[in-house]
Amino acid sequence: MEAFRNKGVMNVVYGAIILATGFVFVVGFNPSAGKKMGSWREACVATVRGHCVDPKAHRAAYKLMIPRGRSGELLTAQAKKMGLSKIALDGLIERELLIAEAERLGLTVSEKSPDEVSDSIYAGYILLSVPSEDPSMPMSLGLAGPGRPWEGRIYAGFKDPKTKQFDLKTYERNVRVYTGRSATEFREWQAREILAAKMRDLVRAPVRVSEEEALDRYLHEKSTASLEHMLIRRSWIEKFVVSAPDKDVDAWAKDKTNLKQIKVTIRHVLIRAQGEADTAARTKALAVLERLNKGEDIKAVAKEVSDDKGSGANGGDVGTDTSGFVHEFRDAANELSPGEMTKTLVKTQFGYHIIKKDDAKHDDAVTAFKQAKSLELAKGMATKALADLKAGKSGDEIAKELIAPWVKPAPAAPAPTADADGGAAAADGGAPPEPPPTADTSSERPQFQTTNAFNRGGDPIPDLSTEVGAKVVKFAFDAKAGDIIPEALRTDDGFLILRVKEQKAATKEEFDKERDVYTQMLLAAKQNEALVLYVKRLREAAKADVKVDQTYLLDAKGDAGAPQDDEE
Repeated sequence: MEAFRNKGVMNVVYGAIILATGFVFVVGFNPSAGKKMGSWREACVATVRGHCVDPKAHRAAYKLMIPRGRSGELLTAQAKKMGLSKIALDGLIERELLIAEAERLGLTVSEKSPDEVSDSIYAGYILLSVPSEDPSMPMSLGLAGPGRPWEGRIYAGFKDPKTKQFDLKTYERNVRVYTGRSATEFREWQAREILAAKMRDLVRAPVRVSEEEALDRYLHEKSTASLEHMLIRRSWIEKFVVSAPDKDVDAWAKDKTNLKQIKVTIRHVLIRAQGEADTAARTKALAVLERLNKGEDIKAVAKEVSDDKGSGANGGDVGTDTSGFVHEFRDAANELSPGEMTKTLVKTQFGYHIIKKDDAKHDDAVTAFKQAKSLELAKGMATKALADLKAGKSGDEIAKELIAPWVKPAPAAPAPTADADGGAAAADGGAPPEPPPTADTSSERPQFQTTNAFNRGGDPIPDLSTEVGAKVVKFAFDAKAGDIIPEALRTDDGFLILRVKEQKAATKEEFDKERDVYTQMLLAAKQNEALVLYVKRLREAAKADVKVDQTYLLDAKGDAGAPQDDEE
């Protein structure tokens, strides 16, 4: 555009282009014009502080986000699974909130030289707002622009394939193909995108990173540690250590506390209630409870009357694990032993529940017995192993001692038989089968292992919960090399003991080599954090001023109500 403004030849070329466009394109390229010529439909996908985001704008933004296959086809099914329709709308809502703030502060898009909208169009870009909540989203969607990876933009070219120069017909065609919009509509859209981008820049601009802060963060992030560890797994103990004679299982299950540990199917009937004072729902639920107390099968009753249609169709079955339920339901279900039903109604935010556990089978009791015993044994083994480690025994020696009592002598191999030529042949006529794992060959056996070096953001030991993993990393950097964890950590599958093997602190000399790149990365991250926080506050403040019509959103279940491009 500098050439356009300063070079006589280019002035002639672009002047001819503008004259050739006729009235519509002159209006479209006049920054003070391009006002909305009327809504595509008398509908709004969203209304943001009085501004209508029409279905066509939403459709255009969504279409630009849809990934493409190798041959260029739009992968709409994948887009629905990714929730791109909602992401596109969130981006438009965020854009309008930012524009409202920009207008409040007096920011505008230049209407004279330099003509910011024309500059953007001549550069060949389509600007597109992507929600700031995840700064990596533009990159993951393939929308990140050069030098501004937090913003969405697509290079459309708008150039004649032969001359490689901006071409009006190419521009109009590409705008139609990419966005389904006219030149006038597209220009207005890009003006709003530029204004929102200015507001983003204004929020990001004051953020600074001092050299001291960059150094501190570098030393914190780049320092590494490694650990020696041993996991005493319940799964290994259940397979090779615990036995479950019927008499022991029966004796264990007689204890009501133990009985509650047996996992069986939980069923419920739900009668939905509208508020606390819904006496009709309570009366209906009490009638259902009476039917069940008289001996009716909860499976049949749930199918007939439960307002939880998902579980009702399966006889009220909600599985065996209550961890994901609201606390009123969870507490009531956990108090039940197999075969028991709640004596009174259980009230939750969803309404009134009657909850019942299925009867326990012998196999259910055996499973619970082995799980309980394996947990008890795993804790004892971990306590002993930790004491031995503190006493100076090697990790390999400890592991060997833990496994030794449970190693059984290998069965004698079958005698080989002679084949027709007098040679030895396998007993089954082929290669001998792989022997089943034993206590000392199982991959789950106690083993003293060493992690790779990791930093504070690392995940040194696989398959740990987030909470336990965080404790592992904290110990690795809070302790000193050679320190042993005071108590074994409880995991989902047993107990974990740890010793810090090595710590390597990052140095200022290393920082100096990466200073510029690292500081820029840290600055970008802090600027993104500032923008995310700012937009979050805008959304919170504008809750009452943002209205969304959900019928226009597409998802994996279908696209009913989704707008389609109209013919112009």
